[in-house]
Amino acid sequence: MRKSQIFVPLTLLAILLLMNSITSCKKDSLLTTGGDLSFSVDTLKFDTVFTTLGSVTRSFKLYNNNNKRIRISEIKLFGGDSSYFRMNIDGEPTKNIQNVELAPNDSLYVFVALTINPTAGKLPFIVEDRVLVTLNGSVRSVELQAYGQDAHYISDSLLTSQTWINDKPYVILGSVGALVDSGAILTIQAGCRIYVHATSKLYVDGSLRIFGTKKDSVIFQGDRLDRDYFGYRDYPGEWGGLHFLKNCFQCNINYTIIKNAGLYDAAVYVQPTPDVGGPVLQMNYCTVANSAGYGLLCFNTNVEVNNSLIHTCGLQNVALIEGGTYDFNYCTMTTYGGIGINHAQQPTVAVLNYRDISLTEFVGADLSTRFKNCIIYGPLDEELFLNQKGSFTYNVTLQNCLYKRASAINNATTINCIANQDPQFEDVNKWDYHPKSSSPVKGQGISIASLIQDLDGNARANPPSIGCYEVQ
Repeated sequence: MRKSQIFVPLTLLAILLLMNSITSCKKDSLLTTGGDLSFSVDTLKFDTVFTTLGSVTRSFKLYNNNNKRIRISEIKLFGGDSSYFRMNIDGEPTKNIQNVELAPNDSLYVFVALTINPTAGKLPFIVEDRVLVTLNGSVRSVELQAYGQDAHYISDSLLTSQTWINDKPYVILGSVGALVDSGAILTIQAGCRIYVHATSKLYVDGSLRIFGTKKDSVIFQGDRLDRDYFGYRDYPGEWGGLHFLKNCFQCNINYTIIKNAGLYDAAVYVQPTPDVGGPVLQMNYCTVANSAGYGLLCFNTNVEVNNSLIHTCGLQNVALIEGGTYDFNYCTMTTYGGIGINHAQQPTVAVLNYRDISLTEFVGADLSTRFKNCIIYGPLDEELFLNQKGSFTYNVTLQNCLYKRASAINNATTINCIANQDPQFEDVNKWDYHPKSSSPVKGQGISIASLIQDLDGNARANPPSIGCYEVQ
């Protein structure tokens, strides 16, 4: 009787313990497929502008949104041992940790740090990496972004009237970039270097005035400074470009180099603007190079371009669409292709008084365009496309120009022009568009009193050469 009394309670206790164990194991069983894993941020930004050698630490949380335990097979930095960043997970400094378990509906802190010397010129302006988290074969990531050099950083900013001085670089970043506010004036002094992140542009709804010189040009380019590591220095489409909006006024750009832009559309984009009786944008002694899209794209506006070189673009070097008023003097416009540039179909220059909005509909406006002392050339049979629609005025004049076009021009006026003769550039593979001494453009231009120097600063001869460079 005593044995029975002892046995029954012990058996009952064992059963209860076993049931509790089974329930506990079932509740906390391991999730082996799929899984809902989330992060407190999608991008971890180290937004301190470094002015001295310093270390900065930020953190994010990783959430197990499942009712089961998970085993994260790996948390690592994409850049590995070469990454500027480092992590600390559960008190362990690491760049790669494996088999991290996380209880149901629990979270985990991931601390990320980096130390940067802002005076190290070889650093990129934006230091980037990713934290990769692998769960059941699926990889999620958190972007890491930090400032790498001492510079003026401008992120998704509305700019009031101000002057940028040549003390240290300017870096434009963010999903939009920077916008010169309506009525505001952004002045950029000689020698300034502006680096723009891949997702960004400089938008101008006010006025942009750049005072570069031959000795100290202003340069716009992407913020990737590590291109040489990959075997090439210039790659098209590294950033968005300059985008002039409808309220822009009296924009004046002098000795400015705009290169490797056109990620979304054009290196220089001018929207339709009201008729103010003169140019809303004047470009003097400028170089637009290596655009993934258009070089200069204009819609029904007023633009003047003097002594400038526009070359190596994925679409037209110059596209004048939907009417407008344009003057090009001593300009060289040419494309021979390059890394990421396939010059197989798109002509170098297109001039239209309309814009198609469907297969049967278009909009347009009166157009007046003059090319004087300009080179329009490339390897295609048709490098100059001229077309008109509707009853809008179409007034195009080419005076003392050299152009490439197999078909006859019957909708524009040509005066003392040279058709289909090689301008004999020095070396198109090296982007050297100086005409050789034997070039047919030598002495074939017409003097313009206000333009007495070429893009190199050399005096114009009398008569001058055609194009942005005077033949030496």
